[in-house]
Amino acid sequence: MDDIDKKILNILQENDKTQYQRIAKKLDLGASTVHYRIKKLLQNGIITNFSAIIDSEKVGYATSAVIGLNVDPLKMHDIARQLTEYNEVQLVTTSSGDHDIILNILAKDGKHLWRFINEHIKPIEGVEKKIHVSTYLDIYKRTNLINLEPDGHSVTDPDQQ
Repeated sequence: MDDIDKKILNILQENDKTQYQRIAKKLDLGASTVHYRIKKLLQNGIITNFSAIIDSEKVGYATSAVIGLNVDPLKMHDIARQLTEYNEVQLVTTSSGDHDIILNILAKDGKHLWRFINEHIKPIEGVEKKIHVSTYLDIYKRTNLINLEPDGHSVTDPDQQ
């Protein structure tokens, strides 16, 4: 991956619907070159998918939480994989910190969150009884963007300037 690929990725992260011709114009490339490079980024797994980022509160998921679990070390990976199966779970990661597994959860409300914990997390064999839950109150920033520009500045769609 070179600097041109990074610039293409920054543009697509800001708006994945940006037309190849607009990217080509911004980067002084041919549209076919942009198409080829994006195809390679997909084939190499650097771009994993294109999707809409949704405001969870506006679609009925008013409660977001981070959950820390301590688990039986011999069952950690199986438990983590099992937790990936639930739609409420947005992130599952093993951790070197205070908890063995950390989850980000979206729920419709506090009752939904607690029901999910009691029905789907607590019964898992190997999960310790003490579960650490912190609900998010005001979210000031949520992003999936990764800035790939060497100077730390983003490249924007020419039509957005």
